[in-house]
Amino acid sequence: MDRLDRLNDLLREHDCVMSINIKFDDFKYDLVLVLSANGSDLDAVTLTFHDVSALDLSGFGGGLTQFMHLEAARVDNGLDRIRYEMRDVNDEKISFKFFTFGGSIF
Repeated sequence: MDRLDRLNDLLREHDCVMSINIKFDDFKYDLVLVLSANGSDLDAVTLTFHDVSALDLSGFGGGLTQFMHLEAARVDNGLDRIRYEMRDVNDEKISFKFFTFGGSIF
């Protein structure tokens, strides 16, 4: 199983947003997303997406937010700093492009 498959498995298993944070680092934005399977910090995973662009976030907040079907895909569009695209397939609550990703589970 490659890293992208592992990421998509984690996104399917963990849909409750515990926190979302954007960090500015060396003229690039990193998005840190903490997700849980059941709204508890006990099973939470932290994912970091590096060099984020085209972030679109809507319908967020007002209680527990869930991304019911997040999906990451590789894109080959010739752009230097975009390798992947993330989107919420069901509700279109979030979408963005990014260069690479990591986290404590990779």
